[in-house]
Amino acid sequence: MTRRSDSAGHTLPELLGALLLVAALAALAVPGLRYLEGAVAARAARDALAGLVVRGRTVAAARGGATVVLDLAGRRAWIDADGGPPDVLDLGASFGVALAVDGRGEDPVRLRFDGLGIGRVTSRTVRLRRGGAEARLTLSSYGRVRVW
Repeated sequence: MTRRSDSAGHTLPELLGALLLVAALAALAVPGLRYLEGAVAARAARDALAGLVVRGRTVAAARGGATVVLDLAGRRAWIDADGGPPDVLDLGASFGVALAVDGRGEDPVRLRFDGLGIGRVTSRTVRLRRGGAEARLTLSSYGRVRVW
């Protein structure tokens, strides 16, 4: 068997150049992936909060009234109704998002629902942010939820 002197392999400088190119492309992709991760977390937190508000309306109709409390500083929310401890949705720990409501500082926001499940608050827009990504949730004065 004869051996060819011009092998079909690659030299070390060629392999290093290819690895550097792959590393440079990966470094360019990382900020985009971080933004995407934040956007997914913000949307998931928004959907969880929307579910909590809808559940609050249901609890209000069943128990004659309820309040959904948004603790902006603590980054959590819960339903406050007669009977039993509140089921706390910790948006900060679960999703890593920050809460903000237009026109409010760090004060808690209370969304009150009467026995018919109708809200007793002016319309509010809740912003959920993680990194540069943001998801919004609008609560109408009647308690309807709009996600966007």
